[in-house]
Amino acid sequence: MNDKIEHLVREAESDINSRSKKNAKKDRSQIRLPKFSVAMVIWLVAILLAAFQFESVVSTFSEPTENEIQSDLEGILTTAAGTIRSYEISNGSLPPLLPNPAIRGLVKYEQINAVRFRLEATIGDVTVELDSSSLHPNRIQGPQ
Repeated sequence: MNDKIEHLVREAESDINSRSKKNAKKDRSQIRLPKFSVAMVIWLVAILLAAFQFESVVSTFSEPTENEIQSDLEGILTTAAGTIRSYEISNGSLPPLLPNPAIRGLVKYEQINAVRFRLEATIGDVTVELDSSSLHPNRIQGPQ
């Protein structure tokens, strides 16, 4: 009788194992995920980064336009004029040199009289000046 029970148990286990394998195969066959190689994933990430950073990537390989240079110089001169005005408020007179040493090599500072000054900066063919009597810097050289 023990042999019959063992035989039945083995048949039941065999049946369960075969059904489990069939179900596992069905589950795997129903869910098919695309298989990506590492190279494909790297290319996909590179393409996505390039798409989102296209302007930055292009500007890395190209020179800035004259309008971009002019805009940058105008910002520098406006900042320099602000530091000069701050110095004047603190000390009661215009400074003998630009208060910001980081831009002294780029910006030419000229004191016209006790209350008026002129700033000038040049990069390439673009020259921008700011006179303290005006509110905005303007381009003085080259096409505008």
